[in-house]
Amino acid sequence: MSLLNVNVDTKKMEQWAEVLSARGLRNAIRRAVDKSATAARKVALDIIAKDAGIPVARIKPGVTKLRRTTQYNLSASFDATKLRMGILNTQGASVGAGGLRASTFRLTGGGSASLQIKDAFLVHANGGTFVAFRRGKERLPIKGVYAEMPSTAMGQDNAAARVAWQKEAEKQLSQRLPVEIQKQLLAEGLPYSAPADTGD
Repeated sequence: MSLLNVNVDTKKMEQWAEVLSARGLRNAIRRAVDKSATAARKVALDIIAKDAGIPVARIKPGVTKLRRTTQYNLSASFDATKLRMGILNTQGASVGAGGLRASTFRLTGGGSASLQIKDAFLVHANGGTFVAFRRGKERLPIKGVYAEMPSTAMGQDNAAARVAWQKEAEKQLSQRLPVEIQKQLLAEGLPYSAPADTGD
């Protein structure tokens, strides 16, 4: 997935860097980034599930745990995979005489938010069941119908989960960084004074 860009006031960083030890400043940034990414991942996971119409427990295997910062890399990240789930796993999906009625991409919108496939049918294979439809008039090939993948939810710029993740990560980091800096200043026995707000 693409990286998240968060703007930090460089003037504030310069003022903190003048008084804090290099290791202390780095550790404060690491804590702020890790905590912010953890909180934002939780929000993203919830929105991915709501968008797909799938319970969070079924979505979790498609979202990796957070890769936290290190002393040499101040970025935190997680991957949303191509976890494939049949459309029948979405809440309210049904296949009957009128074909398939289902909904996925519920928050993002689009055609699949109100999905109807008149000629869809159930296929029982390898101990499982999935929904399919024929591409043409011939018996084969058939195409399976699946719910929104976590990778799609986080990979598209305008997807609801991607937007929620970016908004939450930016909010969390802007709030947490000054707090972690203050903690580090106190830990190093230095007075904390928040840099003046320039209004930028």
